[in-house]
Amino acid sequence: MRRFGFKLFSSNLQNNPSFVAEATEFVRANRLKMYIELMVLPTTPADDMETYRSLFAGLDVVVHAPHNAMNFDTGYAERFADNVKILSYAQKAADMFAAPIIVVHAGGGNMPENLEETARQFRLFNDRRIVVENLPYRSSDVKGYMHGTTPEQIKYIMEESGCGFCFDFSHAVCAANSLKLDLAEQLAGFYALRPTIYHLCDGRITGVEDRHLHYGKGNFPLAEFMKKYIAADARVTMETGNGAPKNAKAWIKDFEYMQQTEREAEKGK
Repeated sequence: MRRFGFKLFSSNLQNNPSFVAEATEFVRANRLKMYIELMVLPTTPADDMETYRSLFAGLDVVVHAPHNAMNFDTGYAERFADNVKILSYAQKAADMFAAPIIVVHAGGGNMPENLEETARQFRLFNDRRIVVENLPYRSSDVKGYMHGTTPEQIKYIMEESGCGFCFDFSHAVCAANSLKLDLAEQLAGFYALRPTIYHLCDGRITGVEDRHLHYGKGNFPLAEFMKKYIAADARVTMETGNGAPKNAKAWIKDFEYMQQTEREAEKGK
């Protein structure tokens, strides 16, 4: 049975505690079908993390590490010490929640040595909970192109470091369109790497921007993605919605949408 993840940010407790309470209550009510993926920001107060420990007690939790927007970039050797410090916030959170997975973005940089540096740093992090996430080709806060844009790059990082893999569909679509690669081949290549966890939102199938649309607001063939490229027992994080949430209603609808999509995908077998 696939399980679906409610994505929260550790800052949500500061900007909207009622959203956190509503989301956690919904996950707890559906705990056999759901989990929480918590993006851990370095600026989150220790008291807030302790509150999350209490709120999430007994729930399945996955941690997402700070990424390029928070000055984390594994493509450059001179940033390694800072990267280790930034990653430590996610590792401490994973210890706190007994999280089996820490999602970590690959780095950036145009030269082969930048990709080699990303693989080296993932190896030196030496944490078996880490899974590398494939990325789109460009981002405004990354110097050069992003790593993990193709199955070949992800496979290289995995083989060099021993890490697992987080398969992000929107990133794969954006990268394939930017690089003018065959999307079906790219998706099949990523799936062949046996992902540990998946990220899924809606978006524009011919686009190059990662839009994080709620399900049904774009034109991704979600049922097809589910049928062809997501394992039957997978964790699938619902990476939908942008900006500070007002309440959990849109994400609850996303979960219901995915339940229906899963049923449709099963019928199509």
